[in-house]
Amino acid sequence: MALIFTGRFRDVGASWAAGPKKTFEDPGEARRYERTMAAKARRDAETVRVFQEAEARFRECDRPAGAADAGWGLWPGPAEALLSKLARTPRTDVIVTGGAGRLPEGSTRLYRGRPDPANPDDLTDRTAAALSDWLAAHPDDALTLAVTVAVTDQTLQEGAIVEILNHELAAHVEPFADFLTAESRAPGTGVLGTAAEQHEMLHTGNPRYRLIGARYVTRYPDAPAYRNRMAMDTNADATLPPGV
Repeated sequence: MALIFTGRFRDVGASWAAGPKKTFEDPGEARRYERTMAAKARRDAETVRVFQEAEARFRECDRPAGAADAGWGLWPGPAEALLSKLARTPRTDVIVTGGAGRLPEGSTRLYRGRPDPANPDDLTDRTAAALSDWLAAHPDDALTLAVTVAVTDQTLQEGAIVEILNHELAAHVEPFADFLTAESRAPGTGVLGTAAEQHEMLHTGNPRYRLIGARYVTRYPDAPAYRNRMAMDTNADATLPPGV
């Protein structure tokens, strides 16, 4: 249905300066408040800039595999770009939200409709058979694949964000998209591995992840941050093509 980048991937526009003004009797306190809020606005603007640059770099690296990728062992490979494919997922919006977290990490969840934070209808951990049955029983219900990408102040780096995006979209969102597409065409035919199996694919060589990752680390100067984030993720233990 749609692919939407939101949160820190988007400039929320109006800064604190456009909102209601606090008043202070002490001029010194007023100046301190102004300095504090101005510093916060600068940090927020820098955060948005890095997230937006990471999204732009990811889009530049998201291409179908070509003959030039044979040297990486990735040809033949994915025949279409990932983001355009995800945007066509039947009955599903893919919403990618950037923000701050305790660790540089990501998550992917499948929800019925738009998730209610107080009572989300979370379908993520259902088996393929159970999810197929649910889809057949709810043919008119829309879905949301909710992706979060979080970094700390210390890991606010383009390469780290690109790696988390690559992990979540290639390892987790694309399998859901493939499953939902197959189910929309022929109920009961979709194949969907568990999160552990998807991580094992990253460890043994997910072609999509390798293709996007290889292009990023061989083209952009923040490659070390990408590699550092990849090495931190012991659950996935993801790999790039040999020699990259």
